Amino acid sequence: MQKKVLITGAAGRIGGYLRHYWGDRYALRLSDVKPVEGLSAHEEFVEVDVADYGALAAACEGIDVVVHLAADPSMQADFYETLLQRNIIGCYNAFEAARVAGCRRIVFASSINAVLGHEDKTPVPWDIPVYPINVYGATKCWGEALARAYAHQHDLSCLCVRIGAAAFKQNGEWEAEEANMGISPRDQAQLFACCVDAPEDLKFKIVHGISNHVRSWMDLDVSREIGYEPEDGTAFSHVE
Repeated sequence: MQKKVLITGAAGRIGGYLRHYWGDRYALRLSDVKPVEGLSAHEEFVEVDVADYGALAAACEGIDVVVHLAADPSMQADFYETLLQRNIIGCYNAFEAARVAGCRRIVFASSINAVLGHEDKTPVPWDIPVYPINVYGATKCWGEALARAYAHQHDLSCLCVRIGAAAFKQNGEWEAEEANMGISPRDQAQLFACCVDAPEDLKFKIVHGISNHVRSWMDLDVSREIGYEPEDGTAFSHVE
């Protein structure tokens, strides 16, 4: 049967990538504080502020997998203005709502910012101690810690995707000899799909959201363990 997937923050850039490349692979419930336009037959929209637990809990009803993208993505975001509500409270609400609704999995959009201080240890392994260098990155460490706690305490399958630079273009400007943290839109869609479809007995995992580069900023093998095989990156030729 077609999996039912809730995407929070679906009006954002990555949500748009997932919708585009996934097509009708899943039955999608799209949530955001902003409207999502151009719905297809396999999609529905619900207006949800992730800081509102009740609204988010209702959105999780009947869902198999929650893909939690909703957050303030700015590395300069103010803690009290946005990060506390969206990245801390909203993140907790997503895990708790998924658990209460009986969802089988939550896929949390973490960030390379959780380990950005390890620039001298590339390719950075998944199990290196977290090293955020801004408060935004610290909120992503919070999400990863919640994933570990919910997997352990509630047996909820929790996968975390440390997304790198989310706008890599195969036909863009890049040098293969330089360490690269970019991930293309179609590679993002493939990796998140691998997380949605990973075996149900996989209870916790951190994977790296990065394309295939000659010099990768993060270790790619951990993502390949769930079937991810990037189609883009500096390991391939430029596209004219």
